[in-house]
Amino acid sequence: LKHATAFGRQLKRRLNQMAHSPIFSPGAWAELQRGTANVHTRAAAVKFNTSVCMVGVDLLLGLYLCSYSLKHSREVLLVVDGASHTHTRMLLQAVRWIMGVPAGLKLNDSLDYCLGNMCILGVQCFQGVYMLCRPLFPWILLAVSVSGIFGATLMTAILSDLLSLATMHIYTFYALGARWHGLQTRVLSSLWRLFRGKKRNVLRGRIDACDYSLDQLMLGTMLFTLLVFLFPTTFVYYLLFFLTYSAVSVVQACLACLVWILNHFPLFSVAQCLWDPSHFPG
Repeated sequence: LKHATAFGRQLKRRLNQMAHSPIFSPGAWAELQRGTANVHTRAAAVKFNTSVCMVGVDLLLGLYLCSYSLKHSREVLLVVDGASHTHTRMLLQAVRWIMGVPAGLKLNDSLDYCLGNMCILGVQCFQGVYMLCRPLFPWILLAVSVSGIFGATLMTAILSDLLSLATMHIYTFYALGARWHGLQTRVLSSLWRLFRGKKRNVLRGRIDACDYSLDQLMLGTMLFTLLVFLFPTTFVYYLLFFLTYSAVSVVQACLACLVWILNHFPLFSVAQCLWDPSHFPG
C-alpha cells in the first residue's frame, strides 16, 4: 500500500513519527529528560518540539478543512461534478478534432477512425462508470472530510489517490500510446539501419556492418514505408494523452509538494531561531 498510494506513504510516515517519539520510545524520552545541558540533548529537544509543531499545524489545518468540506458539501459535490463533465467534454472534443484534419495535418483515415472510436468508447465507458458511482460521492466526501481529523496531509494524500483513480482511463491511454510509440520508434530505427547496411550487435553493444539479401531489403522497404506513413497518426494520439496525463501529473505534484511542506517545514525551529538564536550554536 505504501508503494502504490500517497495515503499509504503518509500513513507510514505518521506511524514512524509516533514510534520514534518520546511518548512511545523510552530511549527518546530518557534523552529528552536529561535537560538542555549539552548540544545533543538540546538538538533532541528542538527536534521533538519541531515535530510536535508540524503535527499540530497539520491537525489544525485538517480540522479546518474537515469542517469546511462538511459545511459546504453541496458546493464541493457540484464543483467535482462540473469538473468531471468539463474534463470529459474537452477530451471528447480533442479526440473528435484529431479525427478530422488537425492543424491541416493529413492522417491515415482508417487508422485515425479506429483509434478515435476506441478512445471515444473508452471515455464513454469511464463516463458510465462515473454515473454508476455518483450516488456514492456524498459518502466518499464524508470519508475524505473525516480523514481531515488526522491531519491535512492525510486528507491531501487521499485526494491525490482519488485523482489518480478518477483519471485511470487517461493513464491507460497514455501507457498504451507510449508503449506503441516506443515500439514503433525502435522498429523504424532498425529498418533505417537496414537501409544503411548495418545492424545492432546486442552482445557487443555496438553497430556493425551487415550484408542483407534482396528479399530482406524489399521486406524492410515495405515495412518502413508502412510505418512512416502511419507514424503521424499514432504520434498525434500519443501526444494528446501525453499532454493530458502531464496536466494531471502537475496537479498531483502540487498536492505532493503541499504534503512535503507540511511534513518538513521546520516552523518551530525558524520561530525559535528568530526569537532565541542561542539555541542554535552552529
